Amino acid sequence: MKCSVCENPTTKCCSRCHTKYYCSKSCQKKDYPNHVRDCPSKSADILAKNVFDNLIPTNNAVRYEYGFCNCKDVDEESKLLGLYIGLIKYIEISTSELHSWWKSGNLIFYIKKAYENRNSGYYQWFLKNEHVLQGLRKYEGEKTDKYLTDKYRAMVKPYLSEHDQTVPIESLPESKRDVYTFYFMILKGYVPSIEQQAWIDFGFCSCKYVNSFFDVTEEPRLGDLYRELIIQKGCKIDEFHDAYLSGSILDLLKRKCNSNDCNWLSESKIETRGYHQPTKSVYYLKQYVLGESVSLQPSVNVDYGFMNCRTEDEKRHLKNIYEKLIKNSQFDPRDLHEACIAGKIFSYVGSILPDEALKGKFFKNPYPLKDFD
Repeated sequence: MKCSVCENPTTKCCSRCHTKYYCSKSCQKKDYPNHVRDCPSKSADILAKNVFDNLIPTNNAVRYEYGFCNCKDVDEESKLLGLYIGLIKYIEISTSELHSWWKSGNLIFYIKKAYENRNSGYYQWFLKNEHVLQGLRKYEGEKTDKYLTDKYRAMVKPYLSEHDQTVPIESLPESKRDVYTFYFMILKGYVPSIEQQAWIDFGFCSCKYVNSFFDVTEEPRLGDLYRELIIQKGCKIDEFHDAYLSGSILDLLKRKCNSNDCNWLSESKIETRGYHQPTKSVYYLKQYVLGESVSLQPSVNVDYGFMNCRTEDEKRHLKNIYEKLIKNSQFDPRDLHEACIAGKIFSYVGSILPDEALKGKFFKNPYPLKDFD
């Protein structure tokens, strides 16, 4: 076998997954930021993956065992993530070492020792907020999940009507459960992930890229507007639910939130979707292209040319082109939608990506549809 880094012959492999080979500890260390993404075992390994992806953990075990559940808001979670980034990425504490610190119950002590004589803003924050890592316990599956669920439900409960507070969440209509889940995300400081239907329903799919190099989009700004609506303006779930059913969430935001921020909604042409109302296939295209495990919708397959691909390689190539397009600051999903229904996707993509070698056959679709009398 060949070393995964330098391709020298070797018989040594990762003792955990047995799929990656390394000729030396040096090569294994070089590949660690990449390999840890594919080879998580303990919660510390999953945390390391989040560190290298610069993402706040969503895995319940990681959140419970490494203090994220003890943070009061997303700002504190970001600072705690920064603390772990310093430990794992820069001080180069291994996940096995971090796990042993946690297991011994002395995580705080060893973090202080690791950061000794180092200047870090996140560490200074931690010294004033050690409580987030106090009393950490082992994640116990369903038992812990129930504890976390009860804790999270308590956050959302004040936004429910008196009647809905007395009934199981599972008994609420599906549309209201959608809103309930969305409230939980917003109250915790998150925005929906690309894979979630809420990403489409509540308008995040229509947010554009501000900086593609750093994967910066307008989504956090929309999330801030929802936080203003829910936390500052105290919008109850029933009122939001009514707007969701009628497809008037944008009107609700504009009516209740800061007018300057709401002007941005119009300028950026943010689009939300009412419960089970139709949506443009371009947003499912974005979801398919940008998501990690999103299946190809039939409408996207037809509208955006994937039906023209004969091989998986061709499909991947077309998907990569759309990814470059979507991450371009000039891209507007509504413009692509208009090009789609006019049968002019090839021209539109070429105007945004003039240096890209494009083949017209991949962008053919049945549009424009002929009128039938």
